[in-house]
Amino acid sequence: MRAQVTHRSAAAIGLAASLVGTSVLAGCSSPTTSDSAPAVKPSASAAAVVRLALPAELYGLPQSKDEKWLKVPKSMEVALKGDVLPPEGGSVAAAYLDPADVLETIELSVAAGRVVDPASVLRRNLGTQTVELEDVRPVDLGTGGAVGSCGVSHELRPAVETICNWAAPGSVGWVRITSLKKDRRDRFAELHSQLVR
Repeated sequence: MRAQVTHRSAAAIGLAASLVGTSVLAGCSSPTTSDSAPAVKPSASAAAVVRLALPAELYGLPQSKDEKWLKVPKSMEVALKGDVLPPEGGSVAAAYLDPADVLETIELSVAAGRVVDPASVLRRNLGTQTVELEDVRPVDLGTGGAVGSCGVSHELRPAVETICNWAAPGSVGWVRITSLKKDRRDRFAELHSQLVR
């Protein structure tokens, strides 16, 4: 269902752009001066697609190829791909952990492509979490147009799950960091910068 909505939205944007172009060619646009605002404001949908990167290690944790650990990230990857418009820039899903100490893990999913309204996408994705999050707060990602938020869950006591989401003009992402008795939201901005170039 989400994919149908996305394609309809893309078609509506294309139709609107065609109508604007037709009226300009027909001479129906109002005269403008050099200091007047453009008739059509640029939007996030025109943003360049970003490049995704998966490091071999994150915070000393090696990337896992075990399908058991990739199940949730791959499921999130499919959901996130529904948030971006063409041209898509690809997607990734990964898990990082030490098999000898699985209470320290990082799971992530990212999809690249055009995102028309990052704030709206972030709100929607926060509302679809499968765990109860506490202390949800915005996180400054230091990138223009990007919005992010993190919260914590204590459902796996004594471990703490820090779950973060972001949406930006060129990408959307999800990160879950599981750590023994520690809130890891302070790592989110750096993780984002390593994944999205």
